[in-house]
Amino acid sequence: MGKIMVRMRIRNLFDEVRAKSGLIKEEEVRDITVNNALVDTGATMLSLPITLIEELGLEQSGTREVRTANGMVTRRVFSEVRAEIQGREGGFQVLELPVDVVPLVGQIVLEQLDLYPDPQNQRLTGRPDAPDHMVVECYLS
Repeated sequence: MGKIMVRMRIRNLFDEVRAKSGLIKEEEVRDITVNNALVDTGATMLSLPITLIEELGLEQSGTREVRTANGMVTRRVFSEVRAEIQGREGGFQVLELPVDVVPLVGQIVLEQLDLYPDPQNQRLTGRPDAPDHMVVECYLS
């Protein structure tokens, strides 16, 4: 089994809202492209090193207790971003990582973007019944 690395575009969602309201210019919306985000089904959230969080200009919105290989730690959580992977996008809060850790794409991101890990081929795929677009499940009677 191999690891899955993906390319991801991340935009400051608050900047996007301000641009749509005419408060800032579209070119002032802070965004980055990450070429080496690790798909980690053991992680829950979108997690970024603090250097990328600062580059995006995100605001701290709280803290979370985080279970790591070294035990429980408290990490900061930051305001929402719009993340795009393989043409699929969604809004996500960001969990802070130390500087020397690669960005992590966790379960919440995969679920919301309707992407599935294919570790044998080291890639993400869409669901077999709808490989080209996102499907949301909502079972109502």
